Amino acid sequence: MRRLLALLLGWPLLVSASDHQADWVREWPLILAGEAGGAYRLTLDPAMYRSARDAALGDLQVFDARGVAVPTTVMPEDASADPIAATLAVPWFPLPAPETEGGARWELISETDAQGRLRRVETRGLEESAPRRPDGAALVDVGAVDEPLLALELAWPESRAPVDTAYRVEASDDLERWRTVLERGRLLDLTHQGHRITRRQLMLGGVSAPYLRLRPTVGEAPLELEEVRAVPMPVRAERPWQWLALDGQRRAEGGVDYRLDGRFPVVRADVEPASGAGVGRWTLWSRDDEGDDWRRRSGPWIGYRLDDESGEVRSPPREIAGPVRDRHWRLTAEGEAAGTAPTLRLGYRPERVVFLAQGEAPFSLAAGSARARRAEAPVATVLASLREQRGEAWRPAVATAGAARELAGERALRPPRDWTTWLLWAVLGGGAALVAGLALGLLRQARG
Repeated sequence: MRRLLALLLGWPLLVSASDHQADWVREWPLILAGEAGGAYRLTLDPAMYRSARDAALGDLQVFDARGVAVPTTVMPEDASADPIAATLAVPWFPLPAPETEGGARWELISETDAQGRLRRVETRGLEESAPRRPDGAALVDVGAVDEPLLALELAWPESRAPVDTAYRVEASDDLERWRTVLERGRLLDLTHQGHRITRRQLMLGGVSAPYLRLRPTVGEAPLELEEVRAVPMPVRAERPWQWLALDGQRRAEGGVDYRLDGRFPVVRADVEPASGAGVGRWTLWSRDDEGDDWRRRSGPWIGYRLDDESGEVRSPPREIAGPVRDRHWRLTAEGEAAGTAPTLRLGYRPERVVFLAQGEAPFSLAAGSARARRAEAPVATVLASLREQRGEAWRPAVATAGAARELAGERALRPPRDWTTWLLWAVLGGGAALVAGLALGLLRQARG
């Protein structure tokens, strides 16, 4: 972790507030979900893509309240949506310490309801003995959780820190027969010199059982538990595609030209005939600048859109090896007919900006610049370290964008002036004038 901190401290955070205002087209204030996320993720919206000018999205940067750049990166969003299930508080019951040699024997009496959920746990001694204190072991009822369990998340009093212990987890379907599902799970809560590292989850990897039993492994310190929460396996849904419908202009030489007004990560394409129904053999091309050569992105392929009694029938969208962020697109067809140009539909999935919450809040995302570029930062390395500490289920907290506000506007898109050429010409001109002056002086002396 110290190496990561050193990398971050060495990362160039030297963008002043005045540069921030002058070099960027616009910015969005960011609203953070929680105050201690450490890292945050923001899904890019169409306005942000339209503001960016750099094909690699290098002109997207998060700033703190002082106008200082914080470590930022752009990552592809998962094809699946965020997990739907959240952590759930579940009933748990402290268990007595195991019997020691010469001590009393005891029995465990449990009561369940008609649905099999645990309602009561009672321990009963079989002979008189001094009462024994719980040793941090617990019986957990997770029968109400429908999905398999990714992990258990434990809470203990803050006053118990520092914590460095390990627990074993067993599972049962009937409270009689038990099987080990986690031999040794490390739990941590350590602080030093203003830094803190915690690990509160016992990773189970998809266990399905109504009852779990937790107990410290041999030689490890017990915990005074306050709460137990179940972390179900993520239930993911397919993230919907976003589509851009472009109107084109027919060319006299053949084909239809389209222009895309943002740096969208295009990976799919579809064609809608102007007449609604139709069939065509299409080829799709693109380029970023008007002076570049055209590159074939897909095709030729047969695209169709037909109507029948059951409704509309159409060909599936074409996949594009990408993402492709070119601004100019061209569609050609074999034997194309004159008339209204077809609509070109380009599909993409929004990416996300991920940043580390360094500096002073509130934070903002700036976009669009011809002069400024985001510096590389070890964000991915830090995220991997945080996930290792907090468990595989951890993800950066969510950030949402407020209303955009204009900064330098279109002035930020003007390339910086290159004074080097002017300076060289000035030096050459001055040198030529000096040589000419010396020559005239020598000529006058010769005549005199």
